[in-house]
Amino acid sequence: MPATKGTDQALELSALTGHRTGPYCSFNAVSRVQVWQWCSAMGDRNPLYLDEDYRSRAGFDRVVAPPAMMQMWTMRDVNSAYAPGTADNAGPRVFDTLAEYGFGGIVAVSYDIRFHRLLLEGDRAHHFSTIATISPLKRTTLGHGHFVTDRVEFLDQDDALFAEALITYFVYQPKAVAGTATHAGQQTPAPPTPVASDPLWHTGFTDISYTSLREGQALPELVIPITHKLIVSGALATQDFTDVHHSLPAAKTAAMPDIFMNILTSSGLCARYLSDWAGPGSRLRHLRFKLQAPNVPGDTMVMQGQVVKLEQGDNEPRVTVEFAGRNSRGVHVSGAATLALAC
Repeated sequence: MPATKGTDQALELSALTGHRTGPYCSFNAVSRVQVWQWCSAMGDRNPLYLDEDYRSRAGFDRVVAPPAMMQMWTMRDVNSAYAPGTADNAGPRVFDTLAEYGFGGIVAVSYDIRFHRLLLEGDRAHHFSTIATISPLKRTTLGHGHFVTDRVEFLDQDDALFAEALITYFVYQPKAVAGTATHAGQQTPAPPTPVASDPLWHTGFTDISYTSLREGQALPELVIPITHKLIVSGALATQDFTDVHHSLPAAKTAAMPDIFMNILTSSGLCARYLSDWAGPGSRLRHLRFKLQAPNVPGDTMVMQGQVVKLEQGDNEPRVTVEFAGRNSRGVHVSGAATLALAC
C-alpha cells in the first residue's frame, strides 16, 4: 500500500485506542440452564456447579457459575445484536474499521484474566471495553494483519468487579483472499494424535492438599477428543455464533482447514482441567494463555501441566501451574494459572 495511505490508516487506528466504551449488557441473568449447558459442553462435572448438596455444604445458596464463563454473559446474540441497555457507543469500531481496510478475518489469540469472585444464579453481568493497543502490520501463516488487545472490565449488577481481562485478537486478511498462499482448505490435515481417550476422566473431585505438592510435580494428563460436536456445542454454550466455528465454507474463507475451536471453549477446557486436578474447593485466581495450532475435528488434544510455584498469599495457600494442550499440529494452548487451594 502507498506510504501515505498506510500512515493515514495507522493514525486512524491509533486514535481508536484508549477510549472506554460500554456498558455492554447481558441478555439474561446468570441461570442454572446456561451453567448446565456450559458444563455439559466442556465435560465439566465439578460438583460445585452441578451438585446441590455439595454446593449447600460449601456455603452457596444459589447455582455457582464456572469462572471461565465470564465473557459469555455479555456476548451478542445469534443475529449479532447487543442486549438491551447496551450503550449507543458500544459498537466494535476498531474491528469495523479494520474490516473496511480489508482485514475481515478475526481470531482470538490470548487471554490474561484475573478472577475476583464467582457469579451466582440471578447475578447480572455487564462489561466495559478499552482498546489498549493495536500492533503495526504483522505477517503470519494466516495472513497479514494487526494484533488488537482489548482491556475488559466485567462487573455485576452492583457495579462490583468480578473479573478483568486482557484479550488479544488477530485481525487479518486471509492469505487465500490476498492471493499470497495456497488456500488452507487444500492442505492435508495432520493425522490424529494416537492416544486412548476416556470421556469420563476425572480425579475423584477431592481437594488437593498444599502440603502434598512440590515444585516440579506433574499433573495427570487429560485426553480430549476434538470432534465436530465438541467444537459446535462449545461455541453454542459460550454464546459465540461466529461462522468459522460451525461453517466449513466460512472457516476455509478465513484460511483455516476446517471449523475450529473458539477461545472461550479452550478457556473452559483449561479451567476444567485445573479444577479437576485441584478439587472443587479450589478457586481460580489468574488464568493466562495463548493459542497456537487450531483444534479441528478428527484430532485429539492432550492436556499436561506442572507445578511451578507454591506460596501462602492473602491468607490462602496458592499454587501456580504451567500447562499446555497439544494436538497433532503442535501446541494448541499454553499458559499458566494460579489457584487458591482449599487446604
